[in-house]
Amino acid sequence: MDCVVYVRVSTDEQVQGTSLDMQQKACADFAEGKGWNLPKENIFRDEGESAKATNRPELLRMLEFCRRAKGSVQCCIVWKLDRFARNSDDHVMLRAVLRKSGVTLMSVTEPIDESPTGKLMETVLSGFAQFDNEVRTHRTTEGMKKRLEQGGWPHDAPIGYIKDRTPLGVTTIAPHPDLAPKMKLFLETFATGQYTVRQAADLAYELGIRNGKGGKRTWQTIENTLKNPIYAGYIQSKYTNGNRYVGLHKPLISELTFNKNQRILAGKQKLFTKSDESDYPLRRDFLCCAYCGNFVTGSAPKGASGIKYPRYGCMYCKTSVVGKKVSKSSEEIHKEFTEILSRVRYKDGRLKVFKTIVLTRWCDEYDEALSTAHQINKEIETLQAERARTIRKFTKDEISYADKETAVKEIDAELSDYLQKKVEADEYADQKEQVIDNALLFMKSPAEFWNRAPVQIQKAVQRTLFPRGLAYDFETGFGTIELNKSYLLIQKLAPESAKNPIVVAAIGLEPMTPGL
Repeated sequence: MDCVVYVRVSTDEQVQGTSLDMQQKACADFAEGKGWNLPKENIFRDEGESAKATNRPELLRMLEFCRRAKGSVQCCIVWKLDRFARNSDDHVMLRAVLRKSGVTLMSVTEPIDESPTGKLMETVLSGFAQFDNEVRTHRTTEGMKKRLEQGGWPHDAPIGYIKDRTPLGVTTIAPHPDLAPKMKLFLETFATGQYTVRQAADLAYELGIRNGKGGKRTWQTIENTLKNPIYAGYIQSKYTNGNRYVGLHKPLISELTFNKNQRILAGKQKLFTKSDESDYPLRRDFLCCAYCGNFVTGSAPKGASGIKYPRYGCMYCKTSVVGKKVSKSSEEIHKEFTEILSRVRYKDGRLKVFKTIVLTRWCDEYDEALSTAHQINKEIETLQAERARTIRKFTKDEISYADKETAVKEIDAELSDYLQKKVEADEYADQKEQVIDNALLFMKSPAEFWNRAPVQIQKAVQRTLFPRGLAYDFETGFGTIELNKSYLLIQKLAPESAKNPIVVAAIGLEPMTPGL
């Protein structure tokens, strides 16, 4: 008679080993010993699938195969009943499906058959399979709880971290060399209150925080990330029963930043969304109405088609009273403002001093940062090589297992410290590089720098260049432009800076046209 074979392993380690092949060979020998026919296509292998679930792809394919071949397949062979199911209810259900197709279940290693004794043995063995599985689950769960209470993290590392172990062998996590700085920037940026959760998903993508396929993470995933206390140094999971423990890992953000994010998510803190702020960087404390002297406001009235049209306007003046327009498109006003910025240039002498004093120092610090990062990388490579040599000595019986474990733990402790130093050194170097790039762009084109900068930097540029703000006539444009006269102090600061390189020189500016 024809038969089918079902084999299964539950872990990748078993897949890579011989467990599947061993089960298949034992089942094939069993069929051959009974004189049953076993075509190659009648063998079904589930690799790395848990028996706790019944939606195993090869198991479902085998059940369908038996249903279609009803009458021609009489037996299903497994190596052991726990390969078939680890839950007695699932076992009974799957067994009933096979019986409906006229298929008998047989075990290579267990005495089950269609006799009363065989059926009783099958029921008992399936119950023991469930009992064994529940005991394993209980032990695993209790072990996880214990490690979590110790501050460890036995689960997969969240984005921004990698798996790690403490010198005492507790499973924990460590900052990811590349993603940790990005996650830190993302979480701290959200705390500014300028982003909704959906906008934060776009921000994460722009910063390089993406899903496994390189795409944008869903807003639900981003919200869960923002709510995860692990980034503030705390441990909490479904196994902690709502309790929160201090983790052994290094936090990426402060508890203050984490709590601020929770208030934003809960709607308990006023949210100045990115769209609100970035649409109107000139409002509130910079652009004044030329008619009444009050600061202008921003709004986005909808047109007939429902599209919003951002505008600046004066809420104190009325066209019917002043006889002029009291609002204007924000796009037009921004264009006029960048034209003013484009007419501001650096005085040659001031620019030379700035390059000599400020940029030279920043470049020196950048070189030092790169040198430090390079040295840390060398130390990491040395420790990794030493770890490999230690393990090699153990495999050659040159040292004992205890000596190997002691040495590896000491090396891992040093490695953990250097990996953290590497994260900090790389972040420091990136910051220096960013400072230099931004400084060069600002010196080259204040207008372009302003256009590219986030709203906080835009406002800082505005206040620095025009400390008294600017008056605006909604019909004729900007009024008299007065630059910050403190820039002239560079003449006094330059000699002092030569004596003390810590002093940062101011930047000399001058208008290109007499009217500016």
